[in-house]
Amino acid sequence: MDYLLGLINNAVGNEQAARLLFVGAIGLSALLAAVTLVMLIQGLQDPVQRRLSLLKRGHGELAHGEPPPSNLQLMLEQVGQRFSSAEEGKVSATRTLLTHAGYRSPSAPQVYWAVRLLLPLLLIGVAFLGLPLIPKLSLLVGVLLVGSAAAVGWLLPAIYVDKRKQARMGRLRAAFPDALDLMVVCVESGLALPQAMERVAEEMTVSQPELAEELALVNVEIRAGIPSTEALKHLADRTGLEDVQGLVSLLAQSIRFGTSVADTLRIYAEEFRDRRTQAAEEMAAKIGTKLVFPLIFCLWPSFFLVAIGPVIIGILRTFGKL
Repeated sequence: MDYLLGLINNAVGNEQAARLLFVGAIGLSALLAAVTLVMLIQGLQDPVQRRLSLLKRGHGELAHGEPPPSNLQLMLEQVGQRFSSAEEGKVSATRTLLTHAGYRSPSAPQVYWAVRLLLPLLLIGVAFLGLPLIPKLSLLVGVLLVGSAAAVGWLLPAIYVDKRKQARMGRLRAAFPDALDLMVVCVESGLALPQAMERVAEEMTVSQPELAEELALVNVEIRAGIPSTEALKHLADRTGLEDVQGLVSLLAQSIRFGTSVADTLRIYAEEFRDRRTQAAEEMAAKIGTKLVFPLIFCLWPSFFLVAIGPVIIGILRTFGKL
């Protein structure tokens, strides 16, 4: 307390005004914390409010075996509702990002923005608690530390979601050729496209569960009455892969004009296999350039130290005797 009071006194230049500001800040913080705690307790314990929250998030009736949302999840959804897109029927960039990362829940954008809002506040509080432990800390350095904590808290969820998105898209891209080969075999054996996708999803459930889930979802949408072309477009939107979008366009044209789906899948599988080979060759060609920096900063200093070090020591000993 004395440390924070000293910082405010150095900034204001008046001890009495600094004490008033300090007491006012503590009182306001305590009042806001108490009001927030009371509202959260009332909102989470009231069954009517909980039921209304479930209805707002689209969980009026929970699916069989689906666990009910926790109080923490409902609280995060309520906090993040102010930041999520309010336009109905329009997919926001946040929802697209979360869908590509594997979060398809209707409340995912609310939880995402709530975490991005609350995490900086939490890290700011931790920074304020840690400032007295740093000796001889100036006001400017303290402000920079608090600002850095807030920036880290704001950017960390976005970085995590982006990394998860890249990893998921990489796994889908790696599993896509095998799924194409299996679909070609299923279609040539006489199965229709939805049944072929269902069979491939069953076969890839263990090895590639994410792609199997996406294919099974396409089959569910087709059974629900959605046209095949629309269900395939939804698949391309959920995955975010250009390869899947190209396949969807080819399959849509094949279904529209009545051409052979098996021939379309076989041709695209060959093209995709060639494209994957070219991507691997491109990555292999970049290895030489990428190895330059580890060689310069890691290997060459050690080499020069071993090769030239004894010579330099001998020269210093020789001139030292003179």
